[in-house]
Amino acid sequence: MQRLGDVLRELAKKNLFIKNLYVSTLSREHFEDVIGKPFNEHCKVVMFKDGVIYIECDDQLFVTELNFFREKIREKLNDRLGIYAIKKVVIRKKRRAINGL
Repeated sequence: MQRLGDVLRELAKKNLFIKNLYVSTLSREHFEDVIGKPFNEHCKVVMFKDGVIYIECDDQLFVTELNFFREKIREKLNDRLGIYAIKKVVIRKKRRAINGL
């Protein structure tokens, strides 16, 4: 009998919708393990689309620091996922909402 995670991983290899859902969900779950708690408090995975994972940080300092480790983050997340789904990591500063506009 197969585990649910194994079944989802196999489906993710064949179906784009399931792949996007699988990668997006598991990337968020494993993010703290990959980047560490101090970064996790200021940065989060916001989206996965077309092989690109988008990470937003609340401060430019964290954006700058994480940009040095983009490839390492991509490799570690792909290892955790068990499939080569993330081809690029984009790290950007979170935009502030402007009240009243």
